[in-house]
Amino acid sequence: MKRPLPMALALASATFLSLAASGAAHAAADEKLAAAVPEAVRTTGKLNVTISLAYPPMEFSDAGSTELKGFDIDLAKAIAERLGLAAEFQNVEFPQLIPQVVTGRSDLIMTAFSDKVERQTQLDFIDYFKTGNVFYSSVDHQADIKAEADLCGKTVAVATGTSWVTWAEELGKSICPADKLITVIQIPTQAEHIMQIRQGRAQASVIGLEGLLDLMKQDPGKFYQIGEVGEVNHYGIAFAKANGDLRDAVLAALNAMKADGTYTQILDRYGLKQAGVEEFKINGTTK
Repeated sequence: MKRPLPMALALASATFLSLAASGAAHAAADEKLAAAVPEAVRTTGKLNVTISLAYPPMEFSDAGSTELKGFDIDLAKAIAERLGLAAEFQNVEFPQLIPQVVTGRSDLIMTAFSDKVERQTQLDFIDYFKTGNVFYSSVDHQADIKAEADLCGKTVAVATGTSWVTWAEELGKSICPADKLITVIQIPTQAEHIMQIRQGRAQASVIGLEGLLDLMKQDPGKFYQIGEVGEVNHYGIAFAKANGDLRDAVLAALNAMKADGTYTQILDRYGLKQAGVEEFKINGTTK
C-alpha cells in the first residue's frame, strides 16, 4: 500500500541519511541472547536498521528536529539493547529498502514494511505488528453510522492513489444496494479528509489501523472506528535470506520482550495495543 500523507508530516526529516540511536547498548543486555548474534554484527556493536521516514506513529521526527520517534524506533532500540548492541538508523526512500538489506548495507528493515509473499523471495520476515484498513469518522456521526453497511449512500474521503480507494469501492459493492453505493472521493491528506467530514462533504474516511489509533490518541474522544479491520495484514522486520542467524536472534529477543511485558509497554506508549500480535511468526503471510 502506498503510504498516505499523515496529518502532521515532517518531510524535512527525510533528508538525512544516517541517524545513530542515542545512548549505548543497555548495560543489562541478555548474555544468552547476545551470544546468539552473528559475530560479524556483534563485533561492530551496532544493529543497522533501515527505515523510511515519515509515517507517524511508526517512525517520524518533529518539524525542525532530527530526533527519531515512533513505535518502530523504540522497539528497534529495545531489541538492540537485549542483544548487547546499539541501534543505528539509516533513512532511505521506500523503493531502496530492499536493496539496502540484500546488498548488506544494513542488517534489517523495520519501518511499517508489509510481509508479502512476493517479497519473501528475497527476504525473511518476522511479523510483529497487525495492520489493516478501517473506516472512521468524527463522533458526531456515531449515532447514525455504526457499521460499514451504514455507509451505503454516503460519501467517504480516501487518500489519493492508495489501495484504500479500491477497497472502499469494492466493499461498498459487496454490502450496498446498487442504487445506494458508497461514493468514494480521492483527496490527498488526512487533514483534508477530516475537514471534509467536519464540513459535511463526506461522512467518513479510510485509514490504516495504526493511523486511526494514533489519531484517537492525539485527539481523544473526537474520532471512532466504524466496523471491523479489513484486509488484515502484518508489518514485518525484514532480513536478507542469508542472514538467518540474526533473524533468529532478533526473534528470540522479541519473544523475551513479549514475555516480560516490554513489547506491550512500547505498544501502549503509542496507543497501539490493538495492533499487537499474539505470536511473532516468520514469513507468516502465505497469500
